[in-house]
Amino acid sequence: RALAAVSHDLRTPLTRLRLRSELIEDERLREQIAADLDAMAQMIDATLDYLRGLLGKEPIRPIDINALIQSLAEDSAAQGRRVDVSGQALQAYPGRLAALRRALQNLVDNACKYGNNPRLRIADSAEALCLVVEDDGPGIPEAALPLVTEPYYRPDSARASNTGGVGLGLSIVKDVALLHGGELILANRTQGGLSATLTLPRATA
Repeated sequence: RALAAVSHDLRTPLTRLRLRSELIEDERLREQIAADLDAMAQMIDATLDYLRGLLGKEPIRPIDINALIQSLAEDSAAQGRRVDVSGQALQAYPGRLAALRRALQNLVDNACKYGNNPRLRIADSAEALCLVVEDDGPGIPEAALPLVTEPYYRPDSARASNTGGVGLGLSIVKDVALLHGGELILANRTQGGLSATLTLPRATA
């Protein structure tokens, strides 16, 4: 609540700064200040979204995983990004729909931003539902794999590529997995690229 209040109060001086920056005659300086203000506003929004996701107040309901993933693939196609889908969920999964959609969207977005040939595979069993997002990109440095799920951490390659974001995407996926009693497993593929597996247990103790 404290962080939400501070974030809310920050918007007023940010707005004032944005208006005052318009009075700066130096165009290059004005653009640099505007870019910094945009980055600050984006971090505030992303942080609040992240905290809201941790509340876990969304009700659990049966989710048609096949329909959810098909919807994600169609949304990506509408943006000119093809995501191949394989496998099939055997039955509905009891979970939090908005949280799972956001987690899968983050994984797909990462595969599209940092890799190529993104694909989503479903592996279902009586014990667990595994949703695997793979790409043929450069992967993640081995030393960074344990760190990329920490809030605000971004590998040097991600910062240099100027793809946006503040380093909360994989943190959200990890938290969504934990919220469902599961886990997020990241691994570099031997053929090249990254494999991100969201493992969701079918039955919990």
